[in-house]
Amino acid sequence: MRRDLPRGRRPQDGRQVIPGLSGPALARIARIERRASWPGPLFEAWGRWRALAYQPGPWVMYASDDCCACCDPFAGAAVREVLEAACLVLPRPAARELRAVLAPLDARFLARTLPDPFAPPGDPWWTRRLESA
Repeated sequence: MRRDLPRGRRPQDGRQVIPGLSGPALARIARIERRASWPGPLFEAWGRWRALAYQPGPWVMYASDDCCACCDPFAGAAVREVLEAACLVLPRPAARELRAVLAPLDARFLARTLPDPFAPPGDPWWTRRLESA
């Protein structure tokens, strides 16, 4: 009889998830996103990184900033920085899952962009890509 009753809405029902991650990994991500010092929502960063890797157009693409970092915290490759920060903060099993989900996107981004020969070698790999032809 209770199955027929309408189910009450739970606060976590509206939470978005990253496909391919387990429940415990998503719970860890939700926990770190609640920190006041955390730079931004991980699902949004993952979605923007995926959109950047799979954007339509010529095979060789150049990263383009539609906006600056002052008005959009996810401008350019800053989304990858949020994802990398999560990989460093999460416990090993959850970080391993997140890196496994990111690996195909990273590989596609690397395959579709060209290295910047003038970029500082100490910068993260995603910032050492050419931004214009």
